[in-house]
Amino acid sequence: MKMKNEKINSSSSNDQNVFNRKIFIKRGVISFVILLFLSLLIGLFLSLRYLESLRIVFGSVYVLFLPGFILSYVFFPFSKQVDDNENLEDDENKEIAIDWIERCAISFALSIAIAPLVVFYLSLIGVEISLLNLILEILGIIVISLIALKFRLNRLKGK
Repeated sequence: MKMKNEKINSSSSNDQNVFNRKIFIKRGVISFVILLFLSLLIGLFLSLRYLESLRIVFGSVYVLFLPGFILSYVFFPFSKQVDDNENLEDDENKEIAIDWIERCAISFALSIAIAPLVVFYLSLIGVEISLLNLILEILGIIVISLIALKFRLNRLKGK
């Protein structure tokens, strides 16, 4: 009987992971379309070409949001719903769960803090500041954060 319940629990958690991935992909596509629309509006109302407005919008997200967003998952790996406070009272992961409003605010703050520091310290050791180097440095922040997140989630699963 115990084995049967464990199988049911594991299959429902797998279904929930697939459901979360589907929601994550859906939200990503919606965000991408909104950013494309915003780029189009910027291109129409300002004297910019469409590719310049795309570069401004997606570059801003890449520099000012994405590194901090991934780092926020390193520090707070769980999310909670805004109206889900009563369900997390008994949960052991309550102190490391934040809602999406807090995650967005922390994402901007962490990105604004970490990206210039990395660029500054790498320029001190002799790395030239250029567009390609900036893209690679921020990509490095993102990759290192993803590796740290993977280790953090594996450690939390082990507990």
